[in-house]
Amino acid sequence: MASVMHGETTADGIGRIPVNRSPDRGCEMLIRSIGCVIAALALVGAPAMALSAGGQGAGKPAATSRGPVEEGAELYRAYCAACHGDKGKGDGPVASALRTTPTNLTRLTAANRGTFPAQRVAMVVEFGVMVPAHGTTDMPTWGNTFRAMGDETLVRQRVTALTRYLESIQSR
Repeated sequence: MASVMHGETTADGIGRIPVNRSPDRGCEMLIRSIGCVIAALALVGAPAMALSAGGQGAGKPAATSRGPVEEGAELYRAYCAACHGDKGKGDGPVASALRTTPTNLTRLTAANRGTFPAQRVAMVVEFGVMVPAHGTTDMPTWGNTFRAMGDETLVRQRVTALTRYLESIQSR
């Protein structure tokens, strides 16, 4: 059995194994892998830490007089900013490691003919993005996460707060 050099084709048509011998490519893949691990830790650990601040416990929001936009901003930082970025433009620290570029959340109103799609946003936050058969999405479904921390009232409160916050950051 003769050995096949990289880039050659064998008699059965199999071959042409692309090899990138660039050390930069290996470093890039390592950085992406590390980024994914950091993102996973951020998605799992940061929300629990953020919501337990003040001694209220992992699932209980602190009793304050903040409104839904302020609560939504806190939830956004804990659950969304890693992918969508601090300003919601889809440029978070994890964005480059994802298969699909995160949506620029500041352009939702513009993309919907000047009307903020509040119901659609709430559905995506709670249930995720619906994709065609065999499709995948990198975006988690936050409804199940919120349910694990409390009852349906808490889920509604958090989804509404995130939706209100996203409405508040729309480009003018």
